[in-house]
Amino acid sequence: MGGRKPELWQQCKKACEDFFNENANNGNPYHLVEPTAQTTEAYRFAYRFAYISQASPEVIFETRVTDNNHNSKYCWAARQYMRTLDRQAYCPTQEFVEMFPWADGKPFNWEETEKAGELDHMFIKGDRKIGKQELQNVKYTRDPRLYETVSVNGQRDKVNVGDGKSTGQNVELYVGGTNAGTGPDNCVGAFATGYFHNKYIADGITGSAYEREKPHWVEMRLSDLYLIYAEALLQADGNNVKALEYIDKIRARVGLKGLAECNPSENLTTNKENLLEELLRERACELGFENTRFFDMKRYKRADLFSRTLHRLVIYRQVKDDATGEWKTSTNKWYNGDRTNKTLNKDNDAWYEPSHFEYKRLPITTGARAWWNGFDVKWYLFPFPQTEVLKGYLVQNPGW
Repeated sequence: MGGRKPELWQQCKKACEDFFNENANNGNPYHLVEPTAQTTEAYRFAYRFAYISQASPEVIFETRVTDNNHNSKYCWAARQYMRTLDRQAYCPTQEFVEMFPWADGKPFNWEETEKAGELDHMFIKGDRKIGKQELQNVKYTRDPRLYETVSVNGQRDKVNVGDGKSTGQNVELYVGGTNAGTGPDNCVGAFATGYFHNKYIADGITGSAYEREKPHWVEMRLSDLYLIYAEALLQADGNNVKALEYIDKIRARVGLKGLAECNPSENLTTNKENLLEELLRERACELGFENTRFFDMKRYKRADLFSRTLHRLVIYRQVKDDATGEWKTSTNKWYNGDRTNKTLNKDNDAWYEPSHFEYKRLPITTGARAWWNGFDVKWYLFPFPQTEVLKGYLVQNPGW
């Protein structure tokens, strides 16, 4: 997909429709996992179950490593490698995180949020109550898929495998925090970008709910097929309205309003290019870390995205000086530090769960990619093995 031949998009569209018709004729065995309630927990659980469970009615193609949850290949092994070995950790970028909209579906915009003084609420929002150390009435303010894909500063670290409810300690990804330490400040380790990878781990940095679950790796699920179909409708027929219908099925599953409604200035019902950009962003949010974004960028030849500077988020905890009332940066841990410090009490700002921070978006300076010094168009295609080219039946791809 992504080619310029309209007949290929027509074939893609027909293949999707053939699948949908056959599925309907057989009682729709493949269907989206829908939430049981209109709550963040229910949205998150539906999204998680859709990709992580071997019993998901949404998974079309998958690779099952094992059906035994007590051997060396069960989910715990993969989770521990991704959690504890920095060289195998995935570090979400700031650009990726900003793709996820607010919880109502409206696009997130850093500049507007900063101007409104709302950066402290870009992930969670809670109330500070005198005498209660933890924030009360915590609400998640962004697209529920964000918290299932990325661990962010302030979210609750553990989830219940049965209903998706979040519990446990707050995630501390500020400089000096319990989890991140100095990683974000120095741009090193599993927390180098100020975030932590959560896809297929599912219950954060310290949770263990999924450690004995039987793993699989999804190649295609129904939400992916809906988005492929939406893209084919757009490219084959210029049918923005029907494409939006299928995109909105995916968004509605996690409580987001319609894409066109949330982006009125983009004219998505008529503007093909704007809708394509939004569709590719939606694919990144729905299918994050499912091996799609890289190929989406390649098939649309997006050298601009490959070669742009990527950023991390460096967060500094702010604590109010009890004597002067001035905000000062603190690199103390809270959950494993100030929270249990016997010299602090309810009259000290540091005693309470951190809720005010300073934020800096800084370039990622480690883990250099070849295209940081310029993107070569040959990278859109992989090379054929030279041993096969020498057999005479293949012509090597350009540039290799």
